[in-house]
Amino acid sequence: MKRTSFRILLAAIFCFLPVPALLWSGPSAPESFLSLSIQEETVQGGTLAVFIESPDNGVREAALELLDAAGRTALEFPAFRLPGGDGGSGGENWAALAGIPSTFTPGNYILRVRVRLDTRTTDYERSVRVAARDFLQEDIPLNLAMSELRTEPDPRKDEEARELYRLLGGFDAAAVFHTGTFSHPVGDFRETSFFGDRRTYLYSDGGKAGAVHHGIDYATPRGTPVRASGAGRVAMAKNRIMTGHTIVLEHLPGVFSLYYHLDGISVREGEMVEAGRKIGESGATGLITGPHLHWEVRAAGNAVEPKILLARPLLDKKALFSMMDDNSQKGR
Repeated sequence: MKRTSFRILLAAIFCFLPVPALLWSGPSAPESFLSLSIQEETVQGGTLAVFIESPDNGVREAALELLDAAGRTALEFPAFRLPGGDGGSGGENWAALAGIPSTFTPGNYILRVRVRLDTRTTDYERSVRVAARDFLQEDIPLNLAMSELRTEPDPRKDEEARELYRLLGGFDAAAVFHTGTFSHPVGDFRETSFFGDRRTYLYSDGGKAGAVHHGIDYATPRGTPVRASGAGRVAMAKNRIMTGHTIVLEHLPGVFSLYYHLDGISVREGEMVEAGRKIGESGATGLITGPHLHWEVRAAGNAVEPKILLARPLLDKKALFSMMDDNSQKGR
């Protein structure tokens, strides 16, 4: 199947709309305003970013939701405060980064930003477009052992799935460890499967089942060093039935990278790692048809195209604050 060009994909990801400052009125209104920068277009499997500047440190909480044409909530995600008063304004800055599932219905949505201040809560709404992209179709024959591994009931397998789901849906507002670009987790590699591939597993008994591939598979010899794609905290380091030896790194609140099918793990849960540090070795554990590394990125619980984050920062502070400076001048 034809694949959307990466240039077009990145063009959508980089599209931000500066929103004029929100001015307050009324007898109890504070002498302040907010500046918002909102990404107005993304793609299936892309990310959606919103940045909020509060010069007087008045923001107490911020949350966002994406509403469909019928006004139903299609996606929810919280914002988090950036540490250190980033931007040099003397105030504080907040950010939110959500993942758009590859299965998300393309079209026009309303992004609602809800900001709670000291004295009031204010909503702001803006149109956001999610563009469609194409994904490959892939048939994967499984032998008897792999077929049984995927289909046979197993309480441990179910509990491991619930544990991972809870982890990836978590949000630690203080977990701001990496805001830049990601790097490839392995050196020499060949991509064998891609993000968003629509898979059909062909079982040994003639049955089949569909699935979506949430990451990139790198064909690598067993024992190849696997390195942290960005700085972060080790949120999981354990052996799982389906994904074998598994590492999950937390980079930002709600943003994680995942490394599956490892032969060896070199880190401990709770440990902090620098970008590029060796965290394990590629292998052939779990549900696999050959040695490889599965690398995946999640944002607000949803899998996103990792290549986007190899090409641009998770949070582009330079673009963010230049837009905010422009908006602040307009709002004064």
